[in-house]
Amino acid sequence: MNRPKYETAENLAAEEQIAEQISVLWKASLTKLPIRYKLDYAAERNGRIVAWIEVKTRKYKKSDFDTFMLSLDKYLAAIEIGKVTNLPVTLVVRWTDKIGYVDLMNCRGVVKMGGRKDRNDSQDIQPAVYIPIDDFKGLSDG
Repeated sequence: MNRPKYETAENLAAEEQIAEQISVLWKASLTKLPIRYKLDYAAERNGRIVAWIEVKTRKYKKSDFDTFMLSLDKYLAAIEIGKVTNLPVTLVVRWTDKIGYVDLMNCRGVVKMGGRKDRNDSQDIQPAVYIPIDDFKGLSDG
């Protein structure tokens, strides 16, 4: 049985808006990746991929939590593609008040069980990497 897809048109529109900001600020062209890559974008300059980017949005302030939770599955996919291609993998998060980013290849994440319980989906509880909020660099105000 396939797992439900929770990504909405609203999520995709917000992600695209953030990608446009990243493109301007980092002077790179972002291409949306097929779902099988598990990451959101390839960043290109001069016709070459220079980085991989995962974009997340949250409905709370950056300071509301001490860590940012990312599924271990997503993290492992990011690390694998980064190691194989020898390219950076950046997680960009838009909170309600800030946009920040962290280098997933060099973050200080701690692995523990976590997830959400509001969708009544037992697969939402899973191993996750908890990245300290202090590790995020500022990209812009939200």
